Amino acid sequence: MGEEMVDFEAIPYRIRIGVTGQRKLENPTAVEALVKRAIDAEVEKLFPEESRRKIKRVRQAGTAAISFRVLSPLAEGADRVVARAVLDYPDAHLGVVLPLALEDYLEDFASEESRKEFEELLGRCDKPVFLRTRRIQDECSDPKTMAELRCDSYAHAGQYIVDHCDVLIAVWDGAPSRGRGGTAEIVQYALEKNRPILRVWGDSFEVLNRSHNTGE
Repeated sequence: MGEEMVDFEAIPYRIRIGVTGQRKLENPTAVEALVKRAIDAEVEKLFPEESRRKIKRVRQAGTAAISFRVLSPLAEGADRVVARAVLDYPDAHLGVVLPLALEDYLEDFASEESRKEFEELLGRCDKPVFLRTRRIQDECSDPKTMAELRCDSYAHAGQYIVDHCDVLIAVWDGAPSRGRGGTAEIVQYALEKNRPILRVWGDSFEVLNRSHNTGE
């Protein structure tokens, strides 16, 4: 009864970071470094005062780790850059949210190198979330309808990430979306949901929204 529980590990205090962003990035390495700077400088400030005090107490007590969990669809560009940036932190975890059945999703990657990068990152996630399990071609054959279903699926994935994160990192130039489910649309959805947003672009970052509901 009085013996010390030597195998006991405290449950970590986990901060969930979602990602949305553009696929084409001129310098992914620079963006990754900027994302880390933004996380270090701003993420904990985005929490309400009560949550910041809780994080401070946890850190001072040293009884539980504070770690990050990044939620990403792992599309080319921002999704992977932010995932890698977050995974560089100690005890970070990856949550993958896929908008399409795996066979359909792989069709979106132009090269074998891109597919291998996707599969390498996917392998670091214990339990990916598949928002669609059936292939689109099994549901319809009309090309226009198939394209609409793909766009709707990407929009659903972006909304899912917003709904399940504490902070959203948007790698975004500020331009309107070019189609359904684009970055601007997901950022607007996050604003409507009062999610704190950290926008990263060029050589700077800024907070678009400071929520009072973070840290739930």
